[in-house]
Amino acid sequence: MDYTKVLDSFFSQFAGGRFGIRYWTNEVFHYGSGDRDLFTLHIKRPQVVKRLLTEGALGFGESYMQGDLDIEGDIASYLKLRHQHRHFTPSVRLVLARFWAELTKPRRRDAQIAHHYDRGDDFFALFLDNETMSYSAANFISDDDTLAMAQNTKLKLVCDWMNLPMGSRVLDLGSGWGGFAVYAAKECAWHVDGSTLSHKQLAYSEELVAQKNLSALVAIRYEDFTVLQRDKKYQGAVMIEALEHVGKGTLVSFLSSLSQCLESDAPLYLQYTGRYKPKPVDAWTLKYVFPGGYLPAEHELLDAALATGFKIERFEDHTEDYCKTMTAWISALESSQEHIERRFDEQTFRMWKLWMYGALVNFEIGDMSLFRVLLRKV
Repeated sequence: MDYTKVLDSFFSQFAGGRFGIRYWTNEVFHYGSGDRDLFTLHIKRPQVVKRLLTEGALGFGESYMQGDLDIEGDIASYLKLRHQHRHFTPSVRLVLARFWAELTKPRRRDAQIAHHYDRGDDFFALFLDNETMSYSAANFISDDDTLAMAQNTKLKLVCDWMNLPMGSRVLDLGSGWGGFAVYAAKECAWHVDGSTLSHKQLAYSEELVAQKNLSALVAIRYEDFTVLQRDKKYQGAVMIEALEHVGKGTLVSFLSSLSQCLESDAPLYLQYTGRYKPKPVDAWTLKYVFPGGYLPAEHELLDAALATGFKIERFEDHTEDYCKTMTAWISALESSQEHIERRFDEQTFRMWKLWMYGALVNFEIGDMSLFRVLLRKV
């Protein structure tokens, strides 16, 4: 099977700026229009083509991580181009090539499944802000805002939306490194109970709370927040980019359980990455970045909220904030490339670079959105 002809018939359908495809033979073919290539996709081994044809995003992502495929130039331009192929009608040549590649691909392959927090606090500290360690979209007021400033502004926004009096009991589900819990206790004098499924995050949070002398106000436990077991009622609850881990098809049961933990008229603040139309998470992201995750569509969240005794007070699209946050993370990650490759390995750097650029492109083209929502228990 001559895979170069297969890919030629495929890439010839793409419109837009010029780009190049370099094969393992060092031949280069150009597509699109313009006087220079925006990027060159370097396919270093013929086996990569089989993986692209049979495994889609998973095959592409793993080949990039392993260095069998590279993107020379603007990686974001390539990732945007990938979204065009959804609208293509596959040729007979392409259908046959996929069938043949499926028949002849290796049936066993070792693969390391990376879980999101296995790298530890020191890895995430390379690109998160050094004040709040917030692994979520910030809130930028000015183009001059640093990431740390914008993260603190986000935490203030959450508290302002909640608008609870001093002494309120607040549930923080998926509390991460404790940034919100510490901020809410210090600035609002709220009693915050948090939860995390990362032992490293728990240890970091407990040390932070002790350093800030907030142990009387903040308690974070190791707990699966999707299985709530609380013996008291709360005046409010917060989920900052934790809703994505609830999973598809379980929003109603989860929100119903959460509602039982809240007093009447309690606010529930949600910040989450979602979509306007339902769509599954791609296989590579599920395997390496977001195991078991799902990005709820707008109507899925709102319908579930109404069905479980919440009213909707605010629903706002703040996607631009995630574009700016992701851009800051990418800059910090790329600045730390040498350190990451030395401390961890090249594959780790390439995985996170691909995920961050992929997320940025998805936000920019509207395939993913950042929603900030305020619900209230009826």
